[in-house]
Amino acid sequence: MHWRPAIKLGGVSTVARIVGAMGVSRADAVLGQLRQLDQDLAEQISDQIMPIEKVASADARSLQSLVREIDSAVLMIALRGLQKKQRDAFLGSMSSRARALFVEEMEELGPIRRSDVEAARTIVARVARLLADQGRFVPPEAGHVS
Repeated sequence: MHWRPAIKLGGVSTVARIVGAMGVSRADAVLGQLRQLDQDLAEQISDQIMPIEKVASADARSLQSLVREIDSAVLMIALRGLQKKQRDAFLGSMSSRARALFVEEMEELGPIRRSDVEAARTIVARVARLLADQGRFVPPEAGHVS
């Protein structure tokens, strides 16, 4: 046998892209098996399968359900730095009065650490997955990001 140096390929983000491309039912099956072996790794992969940019491309009813379930302060932080089109998808799921108040409060926020934005986005992704498990959020198709 000939020894070859180990090569590191991809990592969590590569696995997340592969699993995410499998479609929801296959991805759920793979993640279910992985959770039995390594819960933390399964959560890391799961967090990257449905990033906030992908969540933003969900249908309006799904986004309404999601926005109702997430604390507004967390959502404000999660939307920080998001492209206008994606931010508007979330804002469009609110009533005009709620949206006006939300935007006003969001504009009053001071500087926010990148790590806090990422943590808030992880919460949004996890709530979206939880609602998807309950049939209250329809995940966008694999690979579809607006």
